[in-house]
Amino acid sequence: MSVRNLKKKSETDWDRVDRMTDDEIDMSDIPALTDAFFERATTVLPRIYIDRLDLIEARKFARYILDKGWPNEEEELAHAAFNTALIISYAKPFSLKYDLKGQRELPLDEQVADVLIEKEEIGLHKAIKEMRDESFAHSDARSHLFDNLDYNSKQMLFFKPELLLSKSQTSLLATMIQKWINHLDTPRAKFKESRSRIN
Repeated sequence: MSVRNLKKKSETDWDRVDRMTDDEIDMSDIPALTDAFFERATTVLPRIYIDRLDLIEARKFARYILDKGWPNEEEELAHAAFNTALIISYAKPFSLKYDLKGQRELPLDEQVADVLIEKEEIGLHKAIKEMRDESFAHSDARSHLFDNLDYNSKQMLFFKPELLLSKSQTSLLATMIQKWINHLDTPRAKFKESRSRIN
């Protein structure tokens, strides 16, 4: 529409439009949206976007840790906090979840073979999920045990296991996160395209 057309006074009776009910609106030239469309719109859209947002958040934490040059002794507490945030954010899309109707959805974990190719990546992916499940989101007893130690003795020693990722692990994780984001961009683009064809 040209600027000249924008300056032209509208001939639409906007008061009449405002008074119209839904039943009075002529939608004969708009294709009907089926139940299948709405089912897909409410279950696919949020999951792609939610998983992607969690991974973008994890990428921010990984970059921040790497930019700070952690680990170092002076900022151990701050590193531990960002390390925790990184692990939890990364692990979220790979955990059991529910759709908008309360039905269980398959976690993104079902697609690991499509995204993570290197053995080292798959190993780190599993290790981070275990850290999240056993130490960060929960505190499973078995994740705090030493091998070959008699836990029935009267002298018990409780400890916090080393859970900070090294610089090389954080760097590898940042690469993995970007792979996952790129992977999610494909169904996201397809969803947007299908939405634009309907509109």
